[in-house]
Formats: sequence, structure tokens, C-alpha cells
Amino acid sequence: MASILLLGVKVPFTKGGQDVLVGTLMRELRARGHDVDLIELPFKCPPKESLLNQAALWRSLDLSNFGGRDVDLVIGTKFPSYFAKHPKKSLWLVHQHRPIYDLHAGPYSDFSDDPRDEALRRMLADADQKAIRECQYISGISKNVVDRLAHFNGIEGEVLYPPLPLGQRYACAEPRDYILSVGRLCGIKRVDLMLKALPIVHPFMKLKIVGTEDEKGVLEYFKNEVEKHHLTKRVEFLGRVDDDALLKLYSEAFAVYYAPHNEDYGYVTLEAMASGKPVITAHDSGGTLEWVQDGVNGIVVSPTIDAIGHGVNRLIDNRAEALVMGQRGQELIESAGVGSGSWDRVVNSLLSPLG
Repeated sequence: MASILLLGVKVPFTKGGQDVLVGTLMRELRARGHDVDLIELPFKCPPKESLLNQAALWRSLDLSNFGGRDVDLVIGTKFPSYFAKHPKKSLWLVHQHRPIYDLHAGPYSDFSDDPRDEALRRMLADADQKAIRECQYISGISKNVVDRLAHFNGIEGEVLYPPLPLGQRYACAEPRDYILSVGRLCGIKRVDLMLKALPIVHPFMKLKIVGTEDEKGVLEYFKNEVEKHHLTKRVEFLGRVDDDALLKLYSEAFAVYYAPHNEDYGYVTLEAMASGKPVITAHDSGGTLEWVQDGVNGIVVSPTIDAIGHGVNRLIDNRAEALVMGQRGQELIESAGVGSGSWDRVVNSLLSPLG
């Protein structure tokens, strides 16, 4: 039995994929007899000038022992948790601070080409290099994440896909006339594209949105769009739902929309497929494209209102093929080994520094 600390980064009042990942990893480690606890520090950005301070806070922690008991291993997840020092450190990278990497100088980054921004960006990237190279085992939650690490930092890592969080509980029921969207409500998730595409979609098809506001004013913006396009009877905001309700929503959906910009991994994609539903995603959605093949188990379209709207209509007009796509998605999940039984590989890899 090993004494292990999981290192999480918590944005208060929100719940995202990392919360699920850390929670399920803790459960699986404990099921194998290890003594595990979670260390979390709150994350706040902006201002971007605070990022060095937050990295320094993690760096200052002494995680070697508590109450006379040695900590055998720490497992970092996303920026800046991996800055913690320990002689045996594994990394299961969710993502680095993306605004200084793949999002840099784009609409989803507050870093520009200003010399002060560039100096801060360079300091953070150099610090990443040092902290990540300290890890005895380096992995990422998707090929997209691992490829970013190699491209921007020259560090190789292993792809270690997180298994489905609800194991074997996903099921496929008779589809009803709604598109399901699941995820935090913020710009980079691009739920607004599906919302704005809905007037193009056949009028009997509705949109159910699961998720809570993750950017100030975004929910008000969505609701204004609903009013503007007279979609009150076609759009339902469900907020946060429990596991049973989520499973039912997945099982009865006609299709699942998930087209964020350059996603790290995206549990939603796999949950949709495990529920036998075709996935609607975009050409630039990153990690989703490791799973979704256009015309095979979903549709991959341009990230535009017209492309999404007409793509959904093609699915509706070919319901038999949409059902087949869902079945192919289920088959992929089964063959890819991301069910509950695949936790052994994840756990054994992350514990490899223990010898």
C-alpha cells in the first residue's frame, strides 16, 4: 500500500472534467488498497500577472511527509499543480495554461504580442519545462495534450486516456427529438454555435443544454439569443444535473453536440458514444477528433452556424444512418478499452515511479 497525494486545481463554484478525473482516479486508487488524499488550491485567472504567484504557491509546498508519515508519490494534473516538489512525481496532464501555448494571441487568450506579455509568457513556459521534466512519469489525457507538450516544450509523454467516469451505466434508448449539449457554458466550448444554428434545424428538433455558467454574462447572452430567434419553446437550460438524470438525457438524445475549440479530451464525446449517439463536432475541435470520424460515428463540420445547422438536418433526414452511427460509436468505445475495466493500465502507469 502506498501513500499518495493527488494534486488538483479547483476553480471555486465550477465543476469540469478535471474534477471528474481526479474523483474517479482517487476512487480507483483506494479500491486497490492505496491510501490517497487530495490536495487542491484555488485557481484564479485573470489577472494573468497572478499566474507566477500561483505557480510559486504550489512550488513552496512541502509534500514529503505529514504527521511523521512519508508521502510515497504525488500525481499532478493540470497547471500549476505539477509545480509541487517531490522526489517521486507522476504527471497525468489535463492541460497546461493554454493561453500561453496553442491559444496564444487568439480570441481565447489574454496574452498579446506586447513585450510585457511576451516576457511573462516566456517565464511561464520556462518554468513549465523545469517542473514537468522533474516528473519520473509523464502522460497526458489525450493525444492532443501530449502532442501540444511535445510541440511547445519538446517533452515526450504517453497517451493515457481516462476511462468513462460512470463505467458500465451508459445505455441507449429510443431517441427523442432533441440535441443534447453538455459542458461548461463559456466561449471556448462554443455552445452558442449550436444555439444560433437551431433556426436552420427542422423546427421539431429541440436543444437541451446541460451545464453552468463559467464566464460572467454568458448565460444572459444565450438567453438573449433564444429570445431574439424566438426559440423559447425549443431550448431548455437544465443547469447541473445528477448522474442519473445525465445518463437518461444521453440515452434518449437524438444526437450530442460537442464542438469546443481544440478540446483537450472531452468526456462528452465518449459518453455520447457509450450511449449509442452520433456526435456533432467541428474540424478544429481537437481531442474529439481522436474519436469522431465524419460519416462513421458522427459528423465533423466547419465551426460555423450554417455548417452545424445543415449538418444536423442531414442527420435528421437520415435517421437510420444516424442510428448506425451511434452503434458504431458504441463499438469503438468497447474496442478502445476506455470502459471501467481499463483503469488498471492508468493506475499501473501512474504508479510506475514507485518501482
